[in-house]
Amino acid sequence: MSYIVLARKYRPQNFKEVYAQEHITEILQSAIATNRIAHAYLFTGPRGVGKTSLARILAKSLNCVNGPTTTPCNACSNCLEITAGTSPDVIEIDGASNTSVDDIRELQRELLYPASSSNYKIYIIDEVHMLSKNAFNALLKTLEEPPDNVIFIFATTEPQKVLPTIISRCQRYDFKRIPIASIVQRLQEISVLEGIKIDSESLYLIARKADGGMRDALSLMDQAISYCLNNITIDKVRQIFGMIPNQVYQKFLTLIYNKDTQGLINELHLIFEQGIDLQEFIANMQEFVRILILRKLQVQIKDINPDELSLFDELAELFGQNKLLYILSYLIACRNDLRGSSNPYLILEALMIKLCKLDEMEDIASLIGKININAFAQPVSMASPTTAKTIQSSYVASSAEVPYHEESTIAKMEFNQENLEQLWQRIITRAKKISQMCALALDATTDRKVEGRKLCLTVESNTNFRCLKSNQEKLEESISELFEKPISISLQLQETEPPTKVNIQHKTLEDIKQENPELAKFIDLTDSVLVKS
Repeated sequence: MSYIVLARKYRPQNFKEVYAQEHITEILQSAIATNRIAHAYLFTGPRGVGKTSLARILAKSLNCVNGPTTTPCNACSNCLEITAGTSPDVIEIDGASNTSVDDIRELQRELLYPASSSNYKIYIIDEVHMLSKNAFNALLKTLEEPPDNVIFIFATTEPQKVLPTIISRCQRYDFKRIPIASIVQRLQEISVLEGIKIDSESLYLIARKADGGMRDALSLMDQAISYCLNNITIDKVRQIFGMIPNQVYQKFLTLIYNKDTQGLINELHLIFEQGIDLQEFIANMQEFVRILILRKLQVQIKDINPDELSLFDELAELFGQNKLLYILSYLIACRNDLRGSSNPYLILEALMIKLCKLDEMEDIASLIGKININAFAQPVSMASPTTAKTIQSSYVASSAEVPYHEESTIAKMEFNQENLEQLWQRIITRAKKISQMCALALDATTDRKVEGRKLCLTVESNTNFRCLKSNQEKLEESISELFEKPISISLQLQETEPPTKVNIQHKTLEDIKQENPELAKFIDLTDSVLVKS
């Protein structure tokens, strides 16, 4: 007998063997037990999570000689035929190959004939989203008024492509990705049955590579067995799938922490020489940083090897949460840039240099601050320059240049003009937490005066005035919190002189005759009239 791959050999044959889909199997078993069988089901979810397998199990439960039952015998002729895919009463249709309306009409003609040797005639249509719109429309009437003892089971990975009118006529069940721990457990069981020796690290690596699909995990396991025979080791698994150990990513992050640009580029060149898929390299590094962030937040993570927890925890101690988020955002952007790039090496080298220089890169807020916000907000007019007092903006100063004041010291300071100017940058920093535009508008005020416990601000542009007005309560609360005293804000829009009116002297027809006789002659011939603009 020819070899049967693990994905087929260990395909679930009853409800208990379906992993991580208890929210669906329990409902279906309850429906069978109470004889509340629907005429149409829609199974949706990622590939390899058990949609078609569960459709067959449901068919066996209904058509078993002992059925309907929640525990099909898998020994009667009906069960064996369904398992082999040869049952005349359980028809499996590939939606990708039978997309036309003619295929659906042929199916409708078959519905006229009852089940030959079973309780139900069951149609399992895989990848149903591939049907054409006309084919879906042809199904509508059948699903609305199906013949007796006919059941449709649709399976799809893309439910958004299925017509809403079809979905509304079905009971929909959403399959979830299988957790890594469940995949590892199943692979362990199968390795024992197959007499295969495999370490836990290899199991986790295969499970992570499977990306939530049990079928993918079994196919990868098959591949590993073919190469390693009865002894699967982590080194060989990495060699087969071109995967990099987490220790390499640990080294990359350590070099980033130490700002060792040269060492980082050298390590990157080693990755290039090994022929590693660069997209996968960045994706795995992205996942590595994600786990670091979650460990930093002390979130329980079930999808990593427990033996590697100490590796993540030690590295997480080196980095602040914000820096890890910056690194993650750069990795996400790099992964997008790599798609379709003609020079991926350049992109990755630039990325590594950026990650080493994160602390030296100027904060984006200071760059925005260098833009004169008033340039975008001034009304266009011929008004003469205003005589209002202008205060030079210090917004462009970086946070490193602003002297730090302890909150306790600030609380003891009087709210007066001198202290206001001294702590103005601190107030701007607090305004940034409200919004970037609020901070820019506050710093662009042309006059700032302290009157008792009131801060009087003069604003030059309408845009800035509206921005500060909408955030006035938040600003008052922030400044009051800083000085630990109730502070109110008074806003005044700066008045500008009206544009100077210019009187333009228009020429008369007599003037034109003297200056330009030709034009005057043309005006007479055409009966034109002079219009004053």
